[in-house]
Amino acid sequence: MGLTNMNNNRAILITGKTGTGKSTKALTFVENPKILYANDIDFELGSFPIENGIVVEDLHYKPDKASILSILRNYKGQVVLTALTKKSVAKEIVDMCQIKRSGSRNYLEEVLKAEAPNSQEPCSYERDTFTLVAEFLKEKDRDSIANLLLFNKPSDTQVLSWLVENMHPNRLIFVDGVVKRRWSQKYFYEMLAHCHTGNSFGRVNMPRRRAYSQIPKLSRRLGVKNPVVLQQLIKDEDFVTWAKTKLNNGECRLLKLGEKRKARKKKTDPITVQQTTLEEYI
Repeated sequence: MGLTNMNNNRAILITGKTGTGKSTKALTFVENPKILYANDIDFELGSFPIENGIVVEDLHYKPDKASILSILRNYKGQVVLTALTKKSVAKEIVDMCQIKRSGSRNYLEEVLKAEAPNSQEPCSYERDTFTLVAEFLKEKDRDSIANLLLFNKPSDTQVLSWLVENMHPNRLIFVDGVVKRRWSQKYFYEMLAHCHTGNSFGRVNMPRRRAYSQIPKLSRRLGVKNPVVLQQLIKDEDFVTWAKTKLNNGECRLLKLGEKRKARKKKTDPITVQQTTLEEYI
């Protein structure tokens, strides 16, 4: 690409959530533009006027990367791109653009509130495990918690391992021992939601991983695949003597082999230094 074909107008990338006015803001940078969508670019530059500009919408959804880069490199006019987030756009495209934010004001919600003033604010049901457990412990409306569990469908073992660290296990005994994986999943989540009354505002404790036993690892080091067989071999004194040569003191204590004897240093005769006088060198 020569200097005569270089695009002097740097492209603009506008990012923001849905309804924050990305498209409206993009139209303020160009006049009578050609509007394209990133996943369906069927357009040839040819003799398209430089004054008009080009707007490419929705770079976050299956963009035609090669066509977009071709427009950025060859079109001399102003190019404006829109996307939900900067991370959803390819790095090659981001490096060629000037980043602008659309703002946090949601114009779409304002239009809906104007048409339906008595409507409730929109709420997403998607939750991660930590947020779901925190709401499970605090929320008094257990029907809403049941709806959250039914929508997110967390793993039964995972959600129970989180809850057992934050509430008394007696409340989970029936759900864990009788309902789980025996009755329908829907009934399991509803029973789980109503086994707690809420109103717990303490700190959420995360499940702690228990330490694994080191005996299978030591058994493999000694050439024994089954740890049960190792327990039988430990009764043989010759095997114990040989095993102590392969293990350290801590590992011997773990297998109850007894303490390793420390090797004694050999005694040597004391070194005597013969005193000499200066007269012996004359």
